[in-house]
Amino acid sequence: CILFPRVRINSYAFVHDSVLMHGVNVGRYCRIQKAIIDMNVNIPPKMEIGYDLDLDRKRGFTVTESGIVVVPKGMEIPT
Repeated sequence: CILFPRVRINSYAFVHDSVLMHGVNVGRYCRIQKAIIDMNVNIPPKMEIGYDLDLDRKRGFTVTESGIVVVPKGMEIPT
């Protein structure tokens, strides 16, 4: 993983093979893999990103052909 400054990964969260830009907050019990999360995104507790690519597309995330999930800058993710 690559973590930029002001990234917070809360207790019991798992982040693997990902890039988290400035100001990303990962809630408790989140699971994230193969993702690029742009600046100032708050990920609510217990959210999974990169595990169900169809669900990630429905949430409005971009999913590349190789299965990398991209969360755009400042996106409001509903709980």
